[in-house]
Amino acid sequence: MARNGRVAGRWFVVLTVGTPLVVAAIVMAVVFTGTGALGRGPLHRAVDSYLDVVGGEGAVPVRARDGNCPDGQGDPAVALRGIAAPAFGHRIVSSTETGDSASVNVDLTPKVGAPVAVVLDLRRTGDRWDVCAASTGRVHIDPDPF
Repeated sequence: MARNGRVAGRWFVVLTVGTPLVVAAIVMAVVFTGTGALGRGPLHRAVDSYLDVVGGEGAVPVRARDGNCPDGQGDPAVALRGIAAPAFGHRIVSSTETGDSASVNVDLTPKVGAPVAVVLDLRRTGDRWDVCAASTGRVHIDPDPF
């Protein structure tokens, strides 16, 4: 009988310790892979949050602060809504960053129709990335040689 008590005690310890660890691992895997948060830097987070707002049917976000984007460029939110109106989802395809400038290739996925390839040009001021321009097409981005 003592042997059965020891076996039951071991199983109790295994279940008590192992169950929370398994649950925590599953939650972490779902959160990080499901949200795409894993491996997303400030540039991609800025693009995601901007396109989430512009791709919705609500108010267009405020344009970038004066001086951050070059003069003469139209409002990128208006251009994006003209490309894939009235609402769309998105997927970041690739990006390149040089100093305080970046270009991001994105696929816009309108509610109706095929995905549209778009390039976003961004400028950074401090820790903030602002979308300055949007156009259809792709920017060639060399893969990381390392």
